[in-house]
Parts: sequence; structure tokens; C-alpha cells
Amino acid sequence: MKNKPLIVIISLVAVLILITSYFYFKKPENTAPVVISEAVAIETLKTKFPELKNYPNDGSFPVKSIKTEKTSDGWYVAFIQEGSGVPIIGAQCFLIKNNKDTEQITYTSDDVLFPGEFSVKECRVIRNIVGGDKDEHGCIGSAGYTWCEGKKKCLRTWEESCEEDEEAICKLENCHGLDIKCGPNPPDFCTTMYGIGDKCLQYAKCGIQNGTCQQITDPQFIQCKSCVENCIENNKNDSIGSFECESNCN
Repeated sequence: MKNKPLIVIISLVAVLILITSYFYFKKPENTAPVVISEAVAIETLKTKFPELKNYPNDGSFPVKSIKTEKTSDGWYVAFIQEGSGVPIIGAQCFLIKNNKDTEQITYTSDDVLFPGEFSVKECRVIRNIVGGDKDEHGCIGSAGYTWCEGKKKCLRTWEESCEEDEEAICKLENCHGLDIKCGPNPPDFCTTMYGIGDKCLQYAKCGIQNGTCQQITDPQFIQCKSCVENCIENNKNDSIGSFECESNCN
């Protein structure tokens, strides 16, 4: 057959075309999506925001911590400043995606002293529901209240002494600041809004001297107060600098 070579050539060309088409139009196999690790997410944020490089710290005041939460397309990361007796001073929160795109989440503060958990996703403290743990006197333990038999009422012992004689009470009357006030009327509650110098209040003491309720001299309070006042003076237009300086005061 004279046309046999031609038929063979045409068949080979057709096979080549089919093979080429197969590889050309074949869809690439699905590849696993890139998922960044928690460490990479944190370091990426620290690179983008250099002021966050000193998180977490060694526990010195104010305490700086990092909290994270995994999500399907990345990580929620919170850089938190914690207070002394104050849950949160401030926080910077972010959603960093697996492709390293970053979204910042606005921090929502809460100036009421109630227990709760910090939500990285919402960048705020979510209060625990209180009231379900009342004791036989109706005192809510989760809110810090205990029964005082002497005064026949529920109270927080760090805010009000359980002493029967009201006139004998001599307690710290101010929640914030370095100007100490002593008297029989300690505040019922203190807001969580932290003020420069509040760290020193842990050293402030009140007591009865010569029949008068007054501040009792404490060397540690004097040293702490002097240090904070120097921080304020040296950082008049830099509140963050003042807090950073205060963290070194003891």
C-alpha cells in the first residue's frame, strides 16, 4: 500500500498531539496551603511594629505579655500591658494572616473592676458572669465579697476593714495618685484605670498615731514616690516613657 507510510506518520502526529494536549491542559495537583507558625506570626509583627520588640518582658512592672489564638487563616496576637491590681493597662491586637497580611484590632478598655478573661479576637476583657455564687448571706464571692459578722454586711476586705468600731478604721482613702489620704472612709471600689505612681500605693500605710489617723512613714514608699516623680519630670511630654521609667521604680 502506497499510503501506508503516510497513515503511520499521521497516526504518530495524532498521538503526539494527544500527549501534548494532556500535559498542557492537565490541572496542577492541589498543593497544601502555607500556614505560618505562632512564632513566625509574632516575629513578623515585631518586625512591622518595632515598639513591640520588648514583649514579653521578664515580669518587671508593668508586666508585658503576649497572648495568641489560632484561626483558620492565620493568628490573632495580642501584646498586653498588665497592671498591679489592675487587669489591663493597654493592649495592641492584630490578625496576621498566613500570607502575612496584617489587620489591627482596636483595644476596648473597661474601667470597672470585675474578673474576666482577655479575648485576643475581640481585644477586650470579657467579664465573667457574677452572682451565681452567692453564699448564705448573699455575698458574691466571684466579685470579691465576703460576710463581715461585725458589721453585718458583705464587703471586700481590701477596700474596707471588717472592724466593729468604725471610728477605729484608718485606711487609705485614695485609689490613685501619690498624695496619700488616710481616714475612716476607704472607697467602696476602685476603677481599673491605672495612673502613673499607682505602683507605689502598695507601700503606703495608714494608722492611728497620737490619736490621729495619718500616713505612717515608710521608706519604701518614699523611695518609690521619689523615683516616679523623677520619671514624670524627665518625661513631661512622653506618657509611655513615664510608664517605662516607672517600671524600674521599687
